[in-house]
Amino acid sequence: MRGGEGRASTGDILNLVREAGPTSRTNLARLAGVAVSTVSLRVDRLIADGLVEEVGDGASTGGRRPRLLRVSSTGSVVLAVDLGSRHARLGVMDLSKRPLAVTTEPVLLEEGPDVVLGQICTHLDRLMEPLGRCTVRGIGIAVPGPVDPSSGRIVSPSRMPGWHDLAVGDELSARFGAPAVVDNDANLLALGEFQARRLRDGVRHLIAVKVGRGIGCGVIASGSLHYGAIGAAGDITHVDISGSGGPESRPCSCGKRGCLETVASGAALLEDLAAAGHPASGLPELVERVRGGDTLANIAVRVAGGRLGEVLAVVVNFFNPEVLVLGGILSEAGPLVAAVRAAIYERCLPMASQSVDIGVATLGADATLVGAAARILGRLTGAGAP
Repeated sequence: MRGGEGRASTGDILNLVREAGPTSRTNLARLAGVAVSTVSLRVDRLIADGLVEEVGDGASTGGRRPRLLRVSSTGSVVLAVDLGSRHARLGVMDLSKRPLAVTTEPVLLEEGPDVVLGQICTHLDRLMEPLGRCTVRGIGIAVPGPVDPSSGRIVSPSRMPGWHDLAVGDELSARFGAPAVVDNDANLLALGEFQARRLRDGVRHLIAVKVGRGIGCGVIASGSLHYGAIGAAGDITHVDISGSGGPESRPCSCGKRGCLETVASGAALLEDLAAAGHPASGLPELVERVRGGDTLANIAVRVAGGRLGEVLAVVVNFFNPEVLVLGGILSEAGPLVAAVRAAIYERCLPMASQSVDIGVATLGADATLVGAAARILGRLTGAGAP
């Protein structure tokens, strides 16, 4: 939690108040490992910004009774959006990143940003109506494509025609009169799961893989989102799984052949089932078929999980994470998760595989929303991505 100089940022202190509150400045200083005077400066700023409030006195330990602090309960919220190719999950979150209201609504990315962003704004307005007067402090948006972390613009997304170079955050910021941040959905899945696990399990190094119509991967390294040089860190989608990428391989949406996405993504599975004469209306139906014991569906997701696990075994060997999280709708297919786990255990060095916890997102479908809320709260407090 401390930086190189042993100081706790304002965002770190907000996180501690959320996790430990109601709590005193003295206890915050103990938890952060810094001086009480440093914590007091951060707390004063948080109170002035309306993010933290005093809620009475704590027990005395022999001197003056300490003032207790908690995250503000005065109606301030952040909005979170997890945008998929066929649906959007939207949440109104309090400043503790707890969902106050959540909905999942159909959208089609192929209809373009004007239509989709208009739908998102309408759905968010309706979601807030039953909550009464709320002050929107910020908006966090997850998108299923590459994002330039310095500008927040979407960069050459293979599954988002018409969205290239779009500043989605500016559009929503103007609509709701609050700052916005945009990030890749797998990054925010990773951040949300990290938020849930870091105090409970002491996690510092985590990989999150989102498996839906496409495949994405986010990386938490030493407690922070890792973007790499230009924001492309963790992109396993277009790894050549065929070994050659030759003409016999299935073409990918990126224009190349043999990519992981062409054999292990939800879009590939739906294409395979249709070619076999057993089409599914979408991934929810595919998952239900798996749960119902459908042989073809089970074989399809097992094969996909094995191919995904081959790539992730390299990632686990290279990065040595403590946790590997699977999210997205296909993480609800047990045979796929089992196949990923088996491939990693088979192919990884024992030292790496024995130390990694492989499982599904503990926050379920809300993990990316929590990550989006964490991302915008980090921006509001000057802490980046906490």
